[in-house]
Amino acid sequence: MTVDVTKGSAVGGAAARGIVNELASVPAFARLAPDMLSALAAACHIQDLGTGDLAVRQGSRLTDIHVLLSGTMMLVAGNAEVGQRRGPETTFLLAEALTGAAAPVTLRAAGAVRLLVLPLAALRARLGDGADLALSLMAGQAARERVLVETVAALQDLSLPQRLAAHLLKEHNDRRAGGRLDLDMGAVAAALAATPEDVAWTFTDLRRHGVALEGTTAVLKDFDALRALATPGPLRRRQAEEWPVAMWDVDAPIP
Repeated sequence: MTVDVTKGSAVGGAAARGIVNELASVPAFARLAPDMLSALAAACHIQDLGTGDLAVRQGSRLTDIHVLLSGTMMLVAGNAEVGQRRGPETTFLLAEALTGAAAPVTLRAAGAVRLLVLPLAALRARLGDGADLALSLMAGQAARERVLVETVAALQDLSLPQRLAAHLLKEHNDRRAGGRLDLDMGAVAAALAATPEDVAWTFTDLRRHGVALEGTTAVLKDFDALRALATPGPLRRRQAEEWPVAMWDVDAPIP
């Protein structure tokens, strides 16, 4: 079901004011003058989706900008789910929509979903002669925000071995440790919100990922295996396909 606030008595009522408020919560629009914000809100509509409903098909030309107000959207590349987005969000579902590019993934509702939809043509009309440059800059910023949103969401789901691997990589990078890290196990446990006993057992599990523990010194022998463990699967796929920077920017020591 689609509720279009640009038609009928909804304009000027609570629905229209709600659209203005939703737009104002998006950083890209937050600094707009009230009259500009209201004009853009008048071009928007709210779209409600049910489980399995398609919002965007991979490869199709994007003509609308979507903001996820509530619910969960699945991101599907080909036949494989590569991630999820959970609302409410204050960034664009697909930054590529700002330039009218093809959709890099399919967006499908994982349950009840509510989207704020802004036609790209309406935004272009408001931006005037500088539309191409403004939209290109906005797309770059939105893409960076999307990376942060998805990275944080994925990190929240990491297991203790994954979190410990990430912690070791970060500590190595910060200290430039040359493959050997002197550790305070109590501090490591506190950083990972775990008990020292759990951390000790987890180091045993990390042996197969190239980590040896010599007393309180961690010896990192296989950085590729450790990076692979620390980075969630959906993020690894996205990095390989489109991200220009790696999640863990850690150089292995020179032999």
